[in-house]
Amino acid sequence: MAVAYAGSLEPQRAPDRSSLYAASLDELDNPAVRTGASYWRMLKGARKIPARSELSPRDMRAILKHVLLLRVIDGGADYEYRIVGDVHVQAYGMQFQGSRLSTLEARAKGLGNMLRGLYEHVRVTAEPFAVRGWIGREVKDARFVYFESAFLPLGDDGLTVDHIACVSVYVPRAPD
Repeated sequence: MAVAYAGSLEPQRAPDRSSLYAASLDELDNPAVRTGASYWRMLKGARKIPARSELSPRDMRAILKHVLLLRVIDGGADYEYRIVGDVHVQAYGMQFQGSRLSTLEARAKGLGNMLRGLYEHVRVTAEPFAVRGWIGREVKDARFVYFESAFLPLGDDGLTVDHIACVSVYVPRAPD
């Protein structure tokens, strides 16, 4: 059983085992992630999904460091990281803006495969998806122990996903 997330972004010790939970947008805990989901819903209005062109960095300035924006390439054959906020760079210890998921998959197969599954789910369903989880001690090189993310589909025609916005928070890992 994982330790309950108390809302703090201060470093925490890793639990014994990793765990992952799907959540609805209404169940999000973190204020930045909730703000991102609310902004997406506001842009969407009565449509299935909003257009990428409607996103405004000015409107998202309070949460921009939590935002990652992916461009769908060739119907999901690959994904390009267009915007990568500082929170993501710190969590993964690398800057990957401008790179592709296929490059990440070649370097870190497990992580890349998990991310591809999440991205593909959002692309195919054109539905938002939220996930949270704990990274346990079995993942030796993890820089964070808890995360919460909302994956939000975008598409210029209102139906086909051509971009995915991700808003995330990460709790740093404290030394064991």
